[in-house]
Amino acid sequence: MADKDFRPLLADLATGVWRLSNKLADTDADADPAKLLRAVTRQVTSMADALAEAGIQVQSHTGEPFDGGQSVQVIAYAPSATVDRERVAETIMPTVYADGRVVQMGQIIVATPESAEQES
Repeated sequence: MADKDFRPLLADLATGVWRLSNKLADTDADADPAKLLRAVTRQVTSMADALAEAGIQVQSHTGEPFDGGQSVQVIAYAPSATVDRERVAETIMPTVYADGRVVQMGQIIVATPESAEQES
């Protein structure tokens, strides 16, 4: 991984961010929201593809069952009437892998069953 040249990826991402900024800055009150959404979606998809081609995987944990052994940082636990077991309610920062190795540990909020909170 240390030998990998990330300059092409950085150029792709920088160009994508620049295009998104221009799209958002050029919008006026009469802009078609559906057209803007399609353009933004295209750019985000292009940037995600560039990351994947470079061996970068970005993992959201939202909605996944939570296991205390996961390699994520729990920011908070939040009681919820809608879950029957611990589940990731929100991903604050995704886990990022480069060539299968963790380069950023995810940060999450875990929903816990309310009944477990009341029993304590």
